[in-house]
Amino acid sequence: MVNQVNQSQVLLLTGFRELGQLRYVFFSLTCAGYLLILVLNISVLVLICAKPRLHQPMYILLANLLLNTLIGCAAFYPKLLLDLLSGRQQVSRRGCLLQAFWVHLYVSVECNVLTVMALDRYAAVSRPLTYHSLLRPSTVLQLLLGAWLLPAAAYTCLIGLSSRLPLCGFQVSRTFCDNRSITHLSCVDVSLIGGVELLLAAAVVFLPLLLIFGCYVQILAVSFRLSSSGRPNKALATCVPHLVTYVSLVSSIVFEVVQPALANRNLPHALRVFPVKHQQLWFPRFILLKL
Repeated sequence: MVNQVNQSQVLLLTGFRELGQLRYVFFSLTCAGYLLILVLNISVLVLICAKPRLHQPMYILLANLLLNTLIGCAAFYPKLLLDLLSGRQQVSRRGCLLQAFWVHLYVSVECNVLTVMALDRYAAVSRPLTYHSLLRPSTVLQLLLGAWLLPAAAYTCLIGLSSRLPLCGFQVSRTFCDNRSITHLSCVDVSLIGGVELLLAAAVVFLPLLLIFGCYVQILAVSFRLSSSGRPNKALATCVPHLVTYVSLVSSIVFEVVQPALANRNLPHALRVFPVKHQQLWFPRFILLKL
């Protein structure tokens, strides 16, 4: 099978192979969580759209995070629920590529919007007198367009390259599809695509995360200076939800990076493959709803 091209164009997701009857428990919990995500995120989105006083940069950015969460959930949860319920973890190659695109886009947009949010908080804390001139609604809109369109164009090209690869395998050892899992099934050298994927990850994931870290270091420095001078300071309180989201996102990305190394460890299979997307997709949103 390894040396023969897979002509069936049907891939098998093997992430649930050790769950057995526990998959019904996971289905119930996941379904309840997904419904809760939909209700909460849609409710807040409608509230932000309906209230003109909330049409400010901070809430516009929050709305984009919530919208991105809905897109990421739509790319992940319906297929996951169907697989858990039916026990048939199959996906067409085209469907796998499509899911990989939306999963990668979700992570990239999350990083980019959090970067714009960090810049917004930095301007509000460090440049309060010029904040409204620095981050006008039109400026925020331009930044958000870039946050969505640039990774969409980049990952369209990447997934397009991956779609041309001949596949010799058919087993994806995950509960969802991503580009790395697809290229690992290829019969040919994928070093070029791997290099492109690494560059994209550096440009649309790791660089934004570094910018976020730098912004919050500056915010913390300003906050401590204000506190030491005895002046009231609410900067940290407004930044805590963003920091929690940032830490959760970074931990999820780190888990994704080290996950292949965990495949050979003596860990429960469900623990190795199941929780990461749940943490990344819904935990940060509950924190942000406290804003």
